[in-house]
Amino acid sequence: MHSMSKQKSATPLFLCPDAKFLSVEDEFHCIQFGELLSSSSDHIRPLHRKVNKTYAKFFNKCAVCGDQILHNLEPLMYICKEPSCHIPSLQHSFHRVCIEPISKHPYHPKHTLRLIFTDPIHKECLNIPCIIRISRHEHRISFNSSLTPEKLMCGVCHWKIDTNYGRYSCVKGCNYGVHSKCATREDVWDGEELEGKPEDPYEDISSFIEISEGIIQHLSHQDHHMRLDEKTDRAFDENNYCQACTLPICDDIIYSCMQCDFILHKECAQLPRKKHQVTHPHSLSLQVGHQGCALFECKACLRSSNGFAYLCDEEDCEYMLDVRCASIAEPLDHRCHQHPLFLTFEPRSKQICSVCHKSRGHRLNCGECGFVACFGCATLPNKLRYKHDEHVLLFSYEEEVNGQYFCEVCEKEANPKNGVYMCHDCNVTLHIKCLLGKDVNIMHGVVIEYPEVDVSILLNDRLSRNICKSCDKLCEHKIVYEVSGFEICSLKCMNFVVLYFTMFA
Repeated sequence: MHSMSKQKSATPLFLCPDAKFLSVEDEFHCIQFGELLSSSSDHIRPLHRKVNKTYAKFFNKCAVCGDQILHNLEPLMYICKEPSCHIPSLQHSFHRVCIEPISKHPYHPKHTLRLIFTDPIHKECLNIPCIIRISRHEHRISFNSSLTPEKLMCGVCHWKIDTNYGRYSCVKGCNYGVHSKCATREDVWDGEELEGKPEDPYEDISSFIEISEGIIQHLSHQDHHMRLDEKTDRAFDENNYCQACTLPICDDIIYSCMQCDFILHKECAQLPRKKHQVTHPHSLSLQVGHQGCALFECKACLRSSNGFAYLCDEEDCEYMLDVRCASIAEPLDHRCHQHPLFLTFEPRSKQICSVCHKSRGHRLNCGECGFVACFGCATLPNKLRYKHDEHVLLFSYEEEVNGQYFCEVCEKEANPKNGVYMCHDCNVTLHIKCLLGKDVNIMHGVVIEYPEVDVSILLNDRLSRNICKSCDKLCEHKIVYEVSGFEICSLKCMNFVVLYFTMFA
């Protein structure tokens, strides 16, 4: 039998992953000291080292990773010639990096590890990070491979965790666990290994300076001071809306400017300047420069907005959310559904929203039934005001509907299966678009400056409706866009007109 001296033990011993030892002692001596004892199986032989030229035509893929072994990048490869090898035919070749024994692995530093052939081979699990931070939990989490009797549900996919296998758990001792595959998803983890790195203290930086009791100077409105207004019985004015979330002011506690008509909901004024959000692995920073002068598209609800936004802090990442989508946390309790909702979606997957019936990627799922809510529907306000009704209208969604309902504005059927706003005191029903407008997150009364043309966003409150100069249809939505004296009915038509002016100006 082949033997190897201990003087050569510093040289890695490359063994076939299909090799089986007759005893644990034989395997220990072989891996630790490079010794092949006489009791070892005949298959326990070092792999043959070959120049990757003659065999390139036949052995072009590594049996471990499946990638091609390119002779210009890796001139040497390793081949098993044992007849008893169970690795599939013509796949007995290996990259050096795939077959090399691993010393001082963080999960088992005491002994050297060798690769053993299984189907499939999870070699990527050897490089799984020890300590990481994910978007779904406030503390760091660490990999744990020990057996425990505890019962855990994964904090990402919300399926049961089998504690016979490795998983991540909270370093602070929270009863929180995550599957290793879920924790290392690209939309959950930022790819940074945190072992040995000090934890940065999280600073909750305020967006305003308190001047005196009830008086603030906000980051977004630094020229004037704003006063706290706690009255909730004020008269409704559809021209008053929050500059952050773009929603009309209802019976909310607000901060209003002492010198102009700038208004913020109290909770919007208190938005942190930096935050971690469950849908993105990087930290986000509050952006107030979009307000009133430009439009952006929220990555979660896919709606355009000119309110405040949260932008990713990474230089090469353009992930941006409007403040309503950025406020989503799990579990989400929404008045339109009796069960809590969770973020269980996988990257690049889509489902049909139960409310708007559109296919969406960012969504919340019920853990007890098949209900799905996209971010656009999940962030609709629970209550709103209508100028022709003295009461508050509540958002309603019903899976089973008795009777027929008609919209107060357009007089068309309004089905609660699609979500509607209702006043139960007056039996008033309105479509979402008829109450909030088609472009829900866009405020009127501002001018957007493009290189070739300016666009004014106006409230469509005339007694008669004009014809859109782009699509030749009536401008019937809540706001209109004015471009060079022409009225445009929607954001889609406005983008087309702006493109025309850009190309032919």
